Amino acid sequence: MSEKTAPYSWYVLAILLCVYSANWMDRYVLIILLQPIKHDLKLSDTELGLVSGFAFAIVYSLAGIPIARWADRAVRRSVIAGGLLVWSAMTGLSGLAANFAQLVAARFGVALGESACSPAASSLIADYFPAERRATAFAIYGVGISIGMALGLAVGGWANQLYGWRAAFFVVGLPGVALALILRLTIREPIRGQVETISVDHARYSSAAAAMRAILLRRSFLAYGIGLGLFSFSGNAFETWTPVYLMRAYHMQTGALGSRLGALDALSGLIGTLAGGLIADRLGRRDPRWYLWMPAAAVGMMIPLMFAFLHTGGSTMYGFYFLTEVCSSSYMAPMVAITQRVMPVHLRALSTALLYLLLNLIGPGAGPFVAGVLSDLFTPTYGVQGLRLSLTVTLLGAACGLALTLWAARELPADLARGGRAALEER
Repeated sequence: MSEKTAPYSWYVLAILLCVYSANWMDRYVLIILLQPIKHDLKLSDTELGLVSGFAFAIVYSLAGIPIARWADRAVRRSVIAGGLLVWSAMTGLSGLAANFAQLVAARFGVALGESACSPAASSLIADYFPAERRATAFAIYGVGISIGMALGLAVGGWANQLYGWRAAFFVVGLPGVALALILRLTIREPIRGQVETISVDHARYSSAAAAMRAILLRRSFLAYGIGLGLFSFSGNAFETWTPVYLMRAYHMQTGALGSRLGALDALSGLIGTLAGGLIADRLGRRDPRWYLWMPAAAVGMMIPLMFAFLHTGGSTMYGFYFLTEVCSSSYMAPMVAITQRVMPVHLRALSTALLYLLLNLIGPGAGPFVAGVLSDLFTPTYGVQGLRLSLTVTLLGAACGLALTLWAARELPADLARGGRAALEER
């Protein structure tokens, strides 16, 4: 590919951005609906933490490994389109749940479908964009998180207020069917490694054991993967329970609250995600460790901002929320981008799936669940402030992740050199 990225590559990225937005909209609509679901189905905060956390994350993470292994060999556009159809249908079925078990089963289905998205999409993006532009490309793709969160909160909040929480699931699930057809019919499957300057032998990583050895040899990968999960542990606990906290503490309705938080999430996510990718690409040209240093700096600012949000009130509180979301949306793209650079070409989907496994089990899985358990423990003593105290305690996760990521940055040059040597052997 020429130094100037082809227009079709940007079209592919735009479609994948729409898919990722639908991914997060269908995932995040549950968040604004937790409080009405709690009252209707008579659930505890621990059960809400399970259905918004582990019920999704375990299936998403574990299914992602074999699906990503398949995506490393199959037609990736078809893998993504099939997953999109599944998660859209299961989102709609969530609205039919009559009890906790049925809601969990529906979330299992959403997670299964969504696990087909990001590993295959990341591999596609890496084949359409050269290494020096990937963090920017992944940042644009990552804006789908903020768009999807905003749509899930706003559309779900108003649909619930007007028609009830069950209708909200139907409304957000429908668009995915049309989007799946557009993706399948208009996206071309590229040659793997087409933007690389070296060739890679498929057979070298054909066995699962060889693939895992190649991945685990990169010591920095495991460290920053766990670090990313711990960032998300605090971030997802905060994002999942903040609407519930504001409903309980300030008696807000889902429509107005969803619109306000959705607007803040959309703008902050756009700024943070794009800035994170652009800054990492700019500084990473001088030293690739910036792909980890930049996320570490963002989380170093995120922790006190989250604390300030939880312990202030009034309009100032929303300013801290906005700045928190700017920081929390900026660390993902650089860490996904450096994974594509550290890992061999034909293990990109698998290594990305492993990264998402660590991310989702520790972050969206454990974060909301632990916060829910702590809320149930603290609420009998502290009342509505029990949830605020619970979210404050979960900030310890991000602090531990910060230390791991800084250690991973120290190991990164050796892992990049190891990847370069392996690539030369495969010429």
